[in-house]
Amino acid sequence: MTTLYLHGLNSTNLNQRTEWLQQFGKVVNPLLSYQNIPKTYQILEKLIKKFRPDVIVGSSMGGFLGFHLGNYYRIPTLLLNPALIMSLIVHPDKRYSVTDTEHTISLGKHDTVVQPEITKRLLQEWQQRYRIFEYNIEHQTPFEVFTDAAVKSGLFHKK
Repeated sequence: MTTLYLHGLNSTNLNQRTEWLQQFGKVVNPLLSYQNIPKTYQILEKLIKKFRPDVIVGSSMGGFLGFHLGNYYRIPTLLLNPALIMSLIVHPDKRYSVTDTEHTISLGKHDTVVQPEITKRLLQEWQQRYRIFEYNIEHQTPFEVFTDAAVKSGLFHKK
């Protein structure tokens, strides 16, 4: 199994999450610069074509890109407090579309950076296929919450 891991804004691609994901197979975890979203999106498309990931994991800004990439390439996602509101401001080369891609989403009930109610509203408006797990956290997703959501998603199986 191959996982594409997309870290959040002002975050890093090497962390406890990527280490945990390695037990399930290959992890492609590029260090991303989010200053130019269209260029970043194009880089990620090349990685998808090269590595053909089975799942995309994205956090915050990485969740925004993971959502669009997952829809376009029909790759299931695990998104942690995804910044979907960015879809109304910045448009990747390929916009969201109604697909059969399933998005598993972890939301912090007390997130003031990416408000969970807006994320839920957008998913409904866009008629997406999704499951949401809500946690009593703010924007940062603790490792224990990440692993809980990952296990609940059913996307990760031992190699």
